[in-house]
Amino acid sequence: MKSCKLGDFEIFWLNGGEFELDGGTMFGVVPKMLWSKKYPPGKGNTISHENNYIKLLNYPLLVKTPESLVLIETGLGNKLTEKQKKIFRVTKDWDLPADLEKLGFKRQDVNFVILTHCDFDHAGGIVMYNAAGQEELTFPNARHFIQKSEWEDVLHPNIRSENTYWPHNFSQLKGSENLQLVDGDVKVCNGIELLHTGGHTRGHQIVRIQSENEVAYHLADLLPTHVHFNPLWLMAYDNFPMEVISLKQKYEARGIRENAWFTFYHDPSMYACKFDTQGKVVNKISSEKPPEATTSKAKIPVHNINVQKSKRVLLSCPDCLLAHEISVEKYLGRQHFLTVNCPCGSSYGVKLNFRKHYRKKTSIGGYYTSENAKKSGWIDAGKDSTIPINCRIKNISMGGLGFIPLNRVRVQMGDRLRVRFALDKVSPEIVEKDVIVRTILDNYIGCEFVEETGYKDRTLGFYLMK
Repeated sequence: MKSCKLGDFEIFWLNGGEFELDGGTMFGVVPKMLWSKKYPPGKGNTISHENNYIKLLNYPLLVKTPESLVLIETGLGNKLTEKQKKIFRVTKDWDLPADLEKLGFKRQDVNFVILTHCDFDHAGGIVMYNAAGQEELTFPNARHFIQKSEWEDVLHPNIRSENTYWPHNFSQLKGSENLQLVDGDVKVCNGIELLHTGGHTRGHQIVRIQSENEVAYHLADLLPTHVHFNPLWLMAYDNFPMEVISLKQKYEARGIRENAWFTFYHDPSMYACKFDTQGKVVNKISSEKPPEATTSKAKIPVHNINVQKSKRVLLSCPDCLLAHEISVEKYLGRQHFLTVNCPCGSSYGVKLNFRKHYRKKTSIGGYYTSENAKKSGWIDAGKDSTIPINCRIKNISMGGLGFIPLNRVRVQMGDRLRVRFALDKVSPEIVEKDVIVRTILDNYIGCEFVEETGYKDRTLGFYLMK
């Protein structure tokens, strides 16, 4: 079961059934020569290859907030006849109750159900057959959010929609207190709101999820897979294709501006991802397993991660693929290796690399002065504040240095110092730098140059090249 963290929320993809559809219907007028390059034939997890059929998931999203359980879509359900299973080439049966039990929940615990629209592959799990073979609401305590215009089309389908709005999917919802019809944009609960779009169907709606500063968009069948990012790559199932084009342009751009995740219901290779403005995937939560680590059984797998300016990294368990994004700012200057214990029982290591520059190990005698040291009383009374305190320079880079003081000195994070030392080379050259204390580990002090050296400091630059 795939899951990820979004701020204080946790999102799980549940088994709503898997089936195969004709590739031409999923990509409309886009030639197979083009779409098959991104949805390649021959891969067991993406395409049947036989008769042009491609594999699709129907995986509802369970959003666990601090207050509520919110289900987005309901899957195929368990009411399909054997003939229907054959027609739609069902390869995996729906089993939402079992997945909920694995997470420690019952179907009665779900508070809200969101139907982005009412096609059978999204609404089939609203009503289920119980053990006695009778129809009942799958989530009897949940309010089911459906756009008013969508519900009108469910009750009065046209010649096209009557083949996908099946009455028995709504038999127990119709006329019940569980039905929550909305007209336009609406807030479901804290952090989850619905935006009426139309496009795919007249009453199609999307979901915006936000927790803390993290955002996700569930565009439903406006963006059924990550391959459909191109606004012109539409499905033959879209009822209002020109609207879909403009809607994709609008909400894809909005999500990219917000650095948001895009979640998917149908995509067999991508559960969620982030795009750049060209549609390239720059971060992802996928079904692809990372390569196996070549370590002994006594060792745990270790990921090497370069920390970017955001000071956030995406962690992914190599066994169950559980992924979540965390802030590592608190580890800056204190700890560069983490051991992650995954809920699945596996452990893995994460080596964090905060450095921007190559760092050369040294052992050079030097000295520094500190106004803070004088003010705190560590310099003997009566002595001039410019009298240096002995230290040994342990490493140097173009961005800073690290040293060990030879005298007992009180230094705090953020202190500004002046460090002076002679490079250990033929014809020694004196280097003098203003630095800010960024790291304190035991008696080691790591500093950043107040003005980054760059290539203008040829003395230090040539020294580091050797």
